[in-house]
Amino acid sequence: MFSDDKGQASAEFILITIIVIIVIGGLLSVIPSNQDKTLTGDVGGARVMGEKIAETVNTVYINGNGYSIDLDLRTLNQTLSSSTAPFTMTAIISNTGGFGVVSVATAGNNVNVNLIPKRFNGTLTLNNHNLYHIKNVNGTIQIS
Repeated sequence: MFSDDKGQASAEFILITIIVIIVIGGLLSVIPSNQDKTLTGDVGGARVMGEKIAETVNTVYINGNGYSIDLDLRTLNQTLSSSTAPFTMTAIISNTGGFGVVSVATAGNNVNVNLIPKRFNGTLTLNNHNLYHIKNVNGTIQIS
């Protein structure tokens, strides 16, 4: 582009610069929206895992002494994972402020789900690669 007497090169340069700025701006708006979708998927997966764990623990507690359920987080993990995005999580069962809570952490996000029982024994940190045996022993939930 060489300058000429009519200003043709200057007008072309300004037009090309505006088009480049618009294209770059459009590309930048796409990147955060894809990251938001991934974040939403991780939080949703954590919520599903937390609800499944809470449902199992609450069912064991409600059905009374001696009742037990095997909780296989491996099969649920296969449902939430894909070949390009494996799903990993850690769930911690605790008693905070007199209430049982399962806290599920995945990809920097935490989801809390309330539990009915307040007393727990055994393995209180769960991950999505194991099978757990959950049993009610006189109102105390035993996880192994």
